[in-house]
Amino acid sequence: MADGVDTATETRLAQGRRAFEHRAWGDAHDALTAAAADAELDVEDLQRLGVAAHLSGHGDTATAALEQLHHALLEAGDVDGGARWAVRLAIILFQQGQPARGSGWLSRAQRILDELGEDVAAHGYLLVPVALQRLDGDHDPAAALEVFNDVARIAARFADPDLSVMGLLGRGQCLVAMGDVERGLPLLDEVMVTVTSSDVSPIMAGLAYCAVILACREVFDLRRAQEWTEVLSRWCDDQRDLRPYRGQCLVHRSEILQLHGEWSAAMAEVEHACDHLAADPGDPVMGMARYQQGELLRLRGEVERAEEAYREAGAWGHTTHPGLALLWLGAGRTGEAVAALRDAARRREGDRVRRARILGALVEALLAVD
Repeated sequence: MADGVDTATETRLAQGRRAFEHRAWGDAHDALTAAAADAELDVEDLQRLGVAAHLSGHGDTATAALEQLHHALLEAGDVDGGARWAVRLAIILFQQGQPARGSGWLSRAQRILDELGEDVAAHGYLLVPVALQRLDGDHDPAAALEVFNDVARIAARFADPDLSVMGLLGRGQCLVAMGDVERGLPLLDEVMVTVTSSDVSPIMAGLAYCAVILACREVFDLRRAQEWTEVLSRWCDDQRDLRPYRGQCLVHRSEILQLHGEWSAAMAEVEHACDHLAADPGDPVMGMARYQQGELLRLRGEVERAEEAYREAGAWGHTTHPGLALLWLGAGRTGEAVAALRDAARRREGDRVRRARILGALVEALLAVD
């Protein structure tokens, strides 16, 4: 903080820091924003403001504060810190549904590190998007695993808690995607233990919770999915005004209720999720929520509403199959269902776990057409 700040600004700063420590993100955002209007924040308070703004749903304030933090770190000679926050800002922008801006910040981080020419922790952060592209974009978990192994080694070398979680999480996800569930799931359990018992940032913790639950759901490990969803629910409830992650938590709770046959309660949860996510227009989790809504409507026989929900999920970038194809199958549109599932299975070549869900539906469709 610059010299000469008045007492009122110091009071707002103290309030903001205290609220941040108590995970009252909305209060922290309000107090630190008010302080920033009267004086220049130092790097620690800029970080607090950026994180609190992101977690309380003030996306524009978050990106502005973190951009300012990035430049302040570079001006102070902390190139590693500036590059790390450039990557974290990119992750936040991707979460907000702004991939072009996110890619721009990744490129900026890469250029800065190329100019630095030193081995720093930020190199590990930059490897994470590369690994995720191989895992989710190329459906090549074996290649992604090699990169995540490098991430883990860099994290250990620099003792970086967030990067360590990223490496561990990625390795677990890759092993699960390769079908090696016996080795993959224990790593994901370790991720959850780490984020609940060590100095991991709240942004990284939220990402880890959601990613682990998704992996458990994909391999039909209901016990783990339910256990970690309950932990995620408590984690969300302990943080006042939390916006990210809560919507995905509600979707997972809906899925668990559906598996227990409590369809009405499941529908109430997913509708709550959609209402929550509607306040964040760019959040791609809305696609997951709409797909889950479509699944419940399909099971209840509401064909037109179900198809609309699946279409909306697709518009948000979420896959529409096998749910939409099974809806067509139930409506007698067997040819369309088989063709869609064959195409979906072909697209999932190399992704054994996610392909299994498609193949199960394809078998059902092929039996229906004899």
